[in-house]
Amino acid sequence: MIKAMELQGKRHAMRFLRHLHINDIFLKDGASDSDLWEIARSFVDYGLDIDELAADIQSNQLLSALAVDHEILKDWEIESLPALTFVTRDEALKIEGLYPYDVYQAVMAELLGYVPSRESEWDVEKVLARYDASTITELAFILELEKPVIERELKKLSLQQRCRPVPGCSGQAWATNK
Repeated sequence: MIKAMELQGKRHAMRFLRHLHINDIFLKDGASDSDLWEIARSFVDYGLDIDELAADIQSNQLLSALAVDHEILKDWEIESLPALTFVTRDEALKIEGLYPYDVYQAVMAELLGYVPSRESEWDVEKVLARYDASTITELAFILELEKPVIERELKKLSLQQRCRPVPGCSGQAWATNK
């Protein structure tokens, strides 16, 4: 289903994955296909075409896209995810696994010949707008702030009606008001 959503745009697939993650759908034993379809229907407001999604799931285009993904993983010899590839005219580098930001920055500095700077203009509201919904832990990690600071900012934004807690997430996930 995620790959079929991606055929309508990567943002749809990323929203769907984040929704599954935030609501711990992967961890629920009783999660069924009908649950996934119900969640998918909630993305109609974001431009997802449910009829096209149903057709894509049954299509050869989906099988072809999955085959291409498999071939790329095989060609790059990727054995674990996440994996990032950095490609320049002269060389290519693959990094498998999750590392601190400074590791990726050092790799990019080596390949680019200069140290790329980190975007410093981010705040809670911009992160929520970018990712549609985020947990307090994610916000704290992205912004490199303590959780109480994030919680205070979320309460301020909530009072201004610019964000809201995501239902069913015990106040741990927040989304922008559309």
